[in-house]
Amino acid sequence: MATARQRRQHQIAVTGAIGHEHFMAGVRMLYACRYRDALSHFQEAVVLEPSAKGYLSYLGLSVAHAERKFSDAEQLCRRAIEAEYHRPEHYHNLGEVFLLANRRGDAVKAFNQALSWNPSFEASLDSLRQLGIRRPPIVPILPRSHPINVVLGKALRRGKKRRQAHA
Repeated sequence: MATARQRRQHQIAVTGAIGHEHFMAGVRMLYACRYRDALSHFQEAVVLEPSAKGYLSYLGLSVAHAERKFSDAEQLCRRAIEAEYHRPEHYHNLGEVFLLANRRGDAVKAFNQALSWNPSFEASLDSLRQLGIRRPPIVPILPRSHPINVVLGKALRRGKKRRQAHA
C-alpha cells in the first residue's frame, strides 16, 4: 500500500511528464509555424511544470509569434535566462524575439551571447549568417583583410572541418 508521500511523488512525476509532453508538442508546433498551437502547449507546460524555467523562453518566443506582444515575450525570455543563464537556446530565443520586433542590433547581441556559451550553437550561427553578420577577426586589433587574420581564419576553419569529418 502506497503512503501519502509516495502517492504525492507519483502525482508530481506524472504531472511533470505531461508537462514535458506539452513542451515537446509546443516545440514541434513552433517549428511547423503553428504559433497559436505552440503557444497553448507552452502555456500548459508552464502551468503543469512551473519549476521548469526553460519553458519560459519558448513560451516567450511563441507569444512574440502568435500575439506580437514583444515586451511580454522579452520578459519571459529574460526570466528564463535569469534562471538558466548558461543555456544558449534561451539567448537564441530572445534574439528571435528581437528580430520579430525589428530590433536587429539587440538580436545580434543575443545571438552572440548564445555563441559565447556554445561557439558551435548552429541555430545562432545560422541566424547571424542570414543577417549577414560574420564572426569577428581572429586578431581583433588587425583588419579582417590582414594576412595574419586570413591565414589563421583559414587554418581554424580547416581544423574544424577535419574534426567534424572524424566525428
